[in-house]
Amino acid sequence: MTQGSKELMMEAAWDIVVESFGFDTHGERRRYEAKILEQLRAADVAARAGLTTGAFYNHWPNRESFLEDFLGYALSPERSPTMETVIETFAANSDLPLLEQIRELATVDIDTISSNPAFAIQTHLWSLMRGRADIGVLMEEMYAAFRTPIIPVYEAMLVSMRRELRPPFTMEQFSNFMVAMAEGLTMQAVAGGEHGPDPDLMAWTIMAVLPTMSRPIGDDTDLEALFSQEMDA
Repeated sequence: MTQGSKELMMEAAWDIVVESFGFDTHGERRRYEAKILEQLRAADVAARAGLTTGAFYNHWPNRESFLEDFLGYALSPERSPTMETVIETFAANSDLPLLEQIRELATVDIDTISSNPAFAIQTHLWSLMRGRADIGVLMEEMYAAFRTPIIPVYEAMLVSMRRELRPPFTMEQFSNFMVAMAEGLTMQAVAGGEHGPDPDLMAWTIMAVLPTMSRPIGDDTDLEALFSQEMDA
């Protein structure tokens, strides 16, 4: 199917941002240009797409309306492969003990984020534009898209362990926390290199929260009672 001119220009703008952010189109870091969005000029975007400036203005009356569309495009879950990688990794290693599954996931996640500029660019764009209400909505939609497919994986994980969530945690809260923790640890590992947390430490850190956020099926100990027991031990 032939791409439309609007899609071609969205892709061209994304390529410009990737290069401006300091990566080439293969994900290799080169340099960093702070003024990312300023480089998305109508003539440059159109030329990169092999089109005329007139084609640009056939779709957007001005640069601001183009940037609104582009931010939606750039912050969409399709740009980042992280959650897809999580699901594929769990599926490929479902026969392994849970700790080994999580260790494998940590390794793959670090490699994915290290080699793909999308995660870093999305984080930067959110930080740059976080005062805009529409950006907050886009980021929430992106994280919701990440959480939704992973919840069945966590449900199956708890069933295999013969555990259930401990009140007051819900599956969505559990998913939120696990995604946030894995994301934060991965960012530290990528940024810190050999000084960042290694996959074994990341795996054990994630495993450490399971006894608190879940309990054996039939156990009625709530979170407050568990905390009191641990503090008194």
